[in-house]
Amino acid sequence: MPFDVERYQMLRRSTSVGVRVKHLDSTGSTMDDAREGARAGDLPGTAYVAAEQTAGRGREGRSWVSEPGAGLWVTYFLEVPPPGTLVSIAAGLAVTDAIEATAGLECVLKWPNDVQHAGRKLCGVLAEATTVGDSMEVYLGIGINLRTPQGMPEEVLAIATSIEQEGRPAPAREVLLAALSSALEVRLQTLERDRAALLEDWKACLVTLGQRVRLTLPGGANVEGDAVDVEDDGALVLDVAGERRVFRAGDVTQTRPVG
Repeated sequence: MPFDVERYQMLRRSTSVGVRVKHLDSTGSTMDDAREGARAGDLPGTAYVAAEQTAGRGREGRSWVSEPGAGLWVTYFLEVPPPGTLVSIAAGLAVTDAIEATAGLECVLKWPNDVQHAGRKLCGVLAEATTVGDSMEVYLGIGINLRTPQGMPEEVLAIATSIEQEGRPAPAREVLLAALSSALEVRLQTLERDRAALLEDWKACLVTLGQRVRLTLPGGANVEGDAVDVEDDGALVLDVAGERRVFRAGDVTQTRPVG
């Protein structure tokens, strides 16, 4: 279905995030589109949306399956105060807000910001930031699975899901984007005004805490321990054989509840 920009603008309640939207039927990556748009003079808050990505990417350079019409693929070009390290956390919460508002599906977060339902990934969030003067430019990529394409590999189906696969009608992309833009603006305002409140909301939604986990570090090494807390900058705190260790990057696999 074509993206109805007019309908989106009628539904949007945000005043700075997603006020301008640029849509393509197909693109390599909306993240690249956002960077090109910023270089060309597009204003912060612009949302870049595509029905299909041919080179979508997630964290650690992984590819992101972005079949035509199967999801909402969007990157926001944002300008935020430094340090900006918690923008992806605000985004994860905003996604849970938007999915619940438009599909009635409750979601949780797996550290750091994977949106899950019933233990499988429903949405990925990727934030890339650059310091510019007294502020930070953030390119915030979000991919929400609306439908599960036919022919998906079994290994993907074992870890990923979609709104339709969970038994809910998939909202129209413009409806979901309007809810997402509005929720993201609210969460970013909370981040700026009351960082502690945002972190508390995140911790309450973070299913990783209280679990025995295996953390795969960017270099490939594995660390196993109990996820006991998160730091103010979003880092994960593990109890590893009685020693508290702090990690700021990696992929979590939950093994069992602590105790």
